Order: sequence, then C-alpha cells, then structure tokens
Amino acid sequence: MVVTGFDERSGCGYVLRTGADMPADPDTPTVEHRGMRVAATAELAAMLRDALERRPVVQVRWGGPEIPLTLDDPTMLTWLQQSVGGVLSVSGGPQPTFG
Repeated sequence: MVVTGFDERSGCGYVLRTGADMPADPDTPTVEHRGMRVAATAELAAMLRDALERRPVVQVRWGGPEIPLTLDDPTMLTWLQQSVGGVLSVSGGPQPTFG
C-alpha cells in the first residue's frame, strides 16, 4: 500500500509504504512494531514512533471505539485519517472512508 498526504499542522507532505510497496533504499526511514515494518517520510515516521510509544491506540471514527495501533494496512489508513489527517491518495490497499 502507498498512502500520500499532507499534514497541515506540521506543513509537511508525507508518504507511507507497506508490504510489496516498501522501497529497497536502506536509507528510507522505517518503523517496526510487533514483527511488521512500514516505510515513511521522516516526519511521519517520528509521529508514528511517538504514537506507538505514548498512545498506541487509534479511534475508528469520531466518537467511535479505539483499537490497538498496529502496522497492518487497515489500521495504518485509519490512523492516518483520524490522527494525522490530510490523506490525499491510497493505492494498493483499502480505500479510505470518510465519516
């Protein structure tokens, strides 16, 4: 899965890659958690590491239940939509839901 977006709070664009879409470049920042790994732009990787350490849950939707923050594609997309915001495109994974 490849997700692109723009975080208005930090003023940074971001890219998250998972699975077969992970880059081969060893200099790409990665985050590992419970045997899974994702690649992300530096700012997004830092936000994800912080979330995993300090508050490893994500709210499914506004006012909805919280689920554990994991690095699987559906949870990563939910985290990006609900906690980071600014999802612009998703390819090779679940499609975003808004609401």
